Amino acid sequence: MSENVHTYARYIYPYNDAKMKAWAETIIASIEAGKVDDALEAIPSINESKLPTGVPNLYTYLSNNRNRMNYKELEQRGFKAGSGAIESGNKKVIQQRMKQSGMQWGVETGQFIASLRAKYASNRWSEIEKVLAAVYELSKVISSFNDRMGHIF
Repeated sequence: MSENVHTYARYIYPYNDAKMKAWAETIIASIEAGKVDDALEAIPSINESKLPTGVPNLYTYLSNNRNRMNYKELEQRGFKAGSGAIESGNKKVIQQRMKQSGMQWGVETGQFIASLRAKYASNRWSEIEKVLAAVYELSKVISSFNDRMGHIF
């Protein structure tokens, strides 16, 4: 959330660091205080088609994710709710793996690789091994069947 707010702030105040920082801090403080509506009211209306690549539509982002921004409530219950470090870590890990020289990914294959990486990083690789073993066993059954039936598959 913080990264999106700062990116948007840089867009609306490109030549005034003081205003950019003050605006971003005000928006973040409102959200962290549970006042997402106040934050939404403070966002200038900009046609999404005019936003350059890399600048999020902050109004849409906050509107779509407002139910996940219960920072005050989570903090009162003893949970750490900052997502900046987690988002940054995810971006770094995914980019390390998927932006290597010569690699090109579509949405489906990129999601598949990201899911595999997440399983591995979460110490859940054994789930992948089980699926691979099942696929291997299935391929042996199909191969055996083809040998007997004249290569139908």
